[in-house]
Amino acid sequence: MGRVALVAPLAILLGAGGCKAASEPAIARETVACDGIPQMTLAGRVTDAADVLTTEEEARLSERLARYEERTQHQMIVATTSSLHGARVDNFATCLGNRWRIGREDHDDGLVVLIAPQDRRVAISTGLGMEKLFPDDKALDAVKNMTTYFKRADYADGVSAGVEAIAAQTGDPQ
Repeated sequence: MGRVALVAPLAILLGAGGCKAASEPAIARETVACDGIPQMTLAGRVTDAADVLTTEEEARLSERLARYEERTQHQMIVATTSSLHGARVDNFATCLGNRWRIGREDHDDGLVVLIAPQDRRVAISTGLGMEKLFPDDKALDAVKNMTTYFKRADYADGVSAGVEAIAAQTGDPQ
């Protein structure tokens, strides 16, 4: 799994690596990436374990992510966590993608947007199949856009801005 570290207002890291654990080598990598990362239950397209989104905001984001998947076939999820538990944010995001099997197995085209508000970290983890559509420079742009909102604790608008930037770059400009 390749990873690129990028610095922005919230000390951002973008993880570019597989969001699938389909083969034996992927399972071995997932084990290393997941060391110390607690289990989280996938609650749908939006898993707000940090409780920073209202029910209405979660529903709106889930609807947008469903439209994105319907239009592009790429699967994107948003997750928040109250703590990274000492793990690197990119490992945490990649681990979630692997555990939850985000993206189509034969395309490795999943995306995980992870926000850890208390740790002030954000990660976008992509499957290898998304790297050409959504390269690191575009991911950095999306993260910078999100952090503008996160500085004001406006997580709903920040996540929406990030999702729209990702969608526009990967085939669903809406």
